[in-house]
Amino acid sequence: MWRQLWNAVGTSLVLLTVVVVTAAVTPLMTNNVVSGGEDDGTDEEISLTLRPQEVSLQTGEEKTFNLTLRGDLQGQCVNVSFELDGKPVATTPPPMLVCDSPDSYPVVLHTTSYGHATLIVHTDPPLNTSKHVFSTMSVMKNEAITITADVLGWLYTIAWDISFLPQIVHNWRRKSVIGLSFDYITFCGIGFSCYFLFNMGLLWIPSIQDQYYQRHPLTVLHVRLNDVIFPLYASLYVISLVIQCFIYERGPKQRVSIPCMIISSLLLLSAIIWLILVPTVDKLLWVDFLYWLSYISLVITAIKYTPQMYINCKLQSTEGWSIWQVLLDLAGGTLSLLQMFLLAANYDDWMSVLTDPSKLGMGLLSMLFNIFFIMQHYCLFRGAPVKREDEEIVEEGGDIDNDINNGCDNETISHM
Repeated sequence: MWRQLWNAVGTSLVLLTVVVVTAAVTPLMTNNVVSGGEDDGTDEEISLTLRPQEVSLQTGEEKTFNLTLRGDLQGQCVNVSFELDGKPVATTPPPMLVCDSPDSYPVVLHTTSYGHATLIVHTDPPLNTSKHVFSTMSVMKNEAITITADVLGWLYTIAWDISFLPQIVHNWRRKSVIGLSFDYITFCGIGFSCYFLFNMGLLWIPSIQDQYYQRHPLTVLHVRLNDVIFPLYASLYVISLVIQCFIYERGPKQRVSIPCMIISSLLLLSAIIWLILVPTVDKLLWVDFLYWLSYISLVITAIKYTPQMYINCKLQSTEGWSIWQVLLDLAGGTLSLLQMFLLAANYDDWMSVLTDPSKLGMGLLSMLFNIFFIMQHYCLFRGAPVKREDEEIVEEGGDIDNDINNGCDNETISHM
């Protein structure tokens, strides 16, 4: 019973930890990374850097970038030109001649419109460097809108962080996990583990970062420490729920369902297949494997609430499910989408909303589930306790397999 839950969550955590360690070590052993070539002692790498590499500006503002030369041109000079890729948000700086002295040059541009663009540096003749030289610019309409969006970002982060606590407190007060879906716990364990490994690899493994820039040469890596801390904190939430499943009252047949076992096994199997393919297929890199883990996390996000909604419907009660978790999650999702639309309007970049289906789609889907939970708690099953005589149907694999296509039973439908 509960051992299946522990095995499912525990195995996924151990497996994915081994996976990311292998991802960190193997590129160094196989040289399957972009390092700019081995140093054969004949050519010294000469590079240019443009700083800042990422900047937010307002319309009509003047900005000075710093173009720095590293390496010895041996008395020669290089012609440097600039290209503005994206919306025409600023004037293009004039070409310049870069020599050994001085080694730092100011690059001045004036913003004329709002939107996103990338300032790209070209050299003639090309320098012996492995990385592109560029800076991304975001030109805003109004700084107050950006500040408001930042405040919303902090608020939805706090709401999502706090949303993990009510379910733990709810179980502690009841001294029971009856009515809580073990499938939901299993899915959360796999999803948060994948998301943690994805962000950890991009933040702390240099070889993975090199591969990311090979796949996306004109982008800035936006993974930050908080992107690693959040899924780690969420994983502690899952571990806390697993411990409560050990020590608190549960139904005699409350367990991980067969559909959940199948889905979890297929997702973990796909990760193992990628783990085998990356060292053997030249065109595949370890960063592609990490992106696959992020896709697994997205799939989990799309389906993880379904088992809990089904259990509530089957038991005709939400007693085992904390409504405060739902309300905080809904608040966080609403603030997140509001921030997305504010930023899109401020930078006149509505395509960023449409081209980010993961954030938009998953946000809307999670909000839809939360609305269903609110309807169940306050309308359909308001104040209804879990009936002890119905405990045997709690996540019994056979019942779920037989009834999942039928939805709620007739008695539940009569409540509508």
